[in-house]
Amino acid sequence: AALAVVVLAAGGYVYVNTTKVEKVEGEKGLSMQINKAAKEIVMPAEVNGKYFTEPTRHGVVFVSGSNGQKSVLRGLSNEKEFHDALLAIGAKAGNNVTMEDMKAGPKNGKSVQGDKLNVFVKWEGSNGEIPFDKIIKATEKRPMDIRFGGNLPAAKKANTGCVLCLDSCAVGITSDAAYPTGTTQNKVVQFYGDKDVLPKDGTRVSVIFRLAE
Repeated sequence: AALAVVVLAAGGYVYVNTTKVEKVEGEKGLSMQINKAAKEIVMPAEVNGKYFTEPTRHGVVFVSGSNGQKSVLRGLSNEKEFHDALLAIGAKAGNNVTMEDMKAGPKNGKSVQGDKLNVFVKWEGSNGEIPFDKIIKATEKRPMDIRFGGNLPAAKKANTGCVLCLDSCAVGITSDAAYPTGTTQNKVVQFYGDKDVLPKDGTRVSVIFRLAE
């Protein structure tokens, strides 16, 4: 059998040489997993059933952030560490959306740029990976286009915890370019968690972010 060597390093990273997976410890003793070879990050999260019936622009938010209870999924990993993990797997940030852009009207918004990410969710009984867009209901459905927006300085300043926003955002680490800024503020489109797809409130899930080819 192969020898497994685990090294604890500064910042909470755990390097396992047999799988080449790095781990960053988060909330509730659970770790975000970073696989550089697969260009993949797996973040633990929980379902927030509140947004089965109430609209939100937040797909995944770190539970300890100021918006931690405002998302379809409560992320259990720090959004700033997630940003660095995306850099580690080779993703390039767009950093093109400003706070001024967030004041857009319903027809003059800006779409987030940055490397494209394919995002999935899985949980016990999900029968494999579910595309993230399948867990979201929208009053106007568009093909999901999640981008690495970056926004680290804004994330550090605001401490909202935003990991994945459902429309283009100046603070969220990733967001959906299919919906430009101004989409939710002007109620052009409203988003909900899909109770017919997601498991019940509080269920532990894994959110998988893969760098698109």
